[in-house]
Amino acid sequence: MLCFRSFGAYEVLWKQMRSRWHVVPVLVGVIVSCPFEADAGCIAETSVAGIETGLVIHLSPSCTQAERESHAVRGEVIMDAIAKGRPVDLLGVLVRGDLIFDRLAVETTVRLPGPTSERANREDRVGGNGQRIVHKALSLRDSVVLGAVRHRATDGTLQFEGPVDLSGSHFKEGVDLSRSVFHKPVEFSRASFEKEAYFVQGQFAMPVGCRETKFGPSTRFHQATFQSSVDCTSALFDGMAEFLEVTFEQPVVFERSRFGLGTGFSGSRFKGLASFSEAIFSRETFFGFAAFESEAIFAGAQFLGAADFSHAEFRQQDDLAKARFDQPPIFDQTKRLESAQPDGLLQARNGQYALTVIFLIVAALLVAYAAKIK
Repeated sequence: MLCFRSFGAYEVLWKQMRSRWHVVPVLVGVIVSCPFEADAGCIAETSVAGIETGLVIHLSPSCTQAERESHAVRGEVIMDAIAKGRPVDLLGVLVRGDLIFDRLAVETTVRLPGPTSERANREDRVGGNGQRIVHKALSLRDSVVLGAVRHRATDGTLQFEGPVDLSGSHFKEGVDLSRSVFHKPVEFSRASFEKEAYFVQGQFAMPVGCRETKFGPSTRFHQATFQSSVDCTSALFDGMAEFLEVTFEQPVVFERSRFGLGTGFSGSRFKGLASFSEAIFSRETFFGFAAFESEAIFAGAQFLGAADFSHAEFRQQDDLAKARFDQPPIFDQTKRLESAQPDGLLQARNGQYALTVIFLIVAALLVAYAAKIK
């Protein structure tokens, strides 16, 4: 029986033989019947690109660094699986090389005559009908990506038709998925980006999770659209954070998040709840021309630098009075609702008159009672 001592050996043999389809059943038999001998405890689950199950590699937390190095996955292997329409499910792996989505084939979308959907309108605003499509789920969890992740094509959009899960992964180089459309949930929670993270004009149709995510020197979501909820509780934006002209159609949470450098939400539209409770803005913060159509929560937030709310609009009562400002905030032509006046007995004019009358009556009764006793 043919056996190998590492997954790398399987991968080499697969690449050498994948064009000879008459030997594929033999290779599959080897993979199924022959376990890894040297590090069986490290690998929890594997499958090879080219098999219908997709590219699946799960490494156990008990793996040593040397074992992870020996099972490193090349970026081109991942992109090959994606190009063939296969799902990718990687856990605890080391990824060497870049993930360049620009190299995916362009698929032209033909629009039928008739009414155009709102989603199609959004896609038209982002780019033309040319699309690069990731057909299946992309899961890259608790892994280290040494290369860049990039989509910079201007001739269309990058469509993710399945869920995207990058939770807990560490990206050493820049990530630029601008002009991408995510049709399923996206998970960034606990991920860390050492360099830039760009999602310019991104469209997110379902919930986005970025809890405890660490963003690097530059984060851009310029003109992005979030059609569902966003949860960035306790996220760290270590550098510039740009959320200019972003549309949040559902609740967005930045509670206990930390913004290290300049932060911009200018021109953004919050259609649902917007919570910045206990967030810390270390430098200049801009909410100019932002529109808060629902409840806006800033209780416990700290603005350590200048805070500019010029021309912003609050359509419900805000609680900015409960935030801490180290410098006076700027409210130039800001539209805010007047603070509601308490309506208790002591504050109402009629109530004050009534209370005075009651005191006078009680006093008169006391005087009469005292006279009677004498």
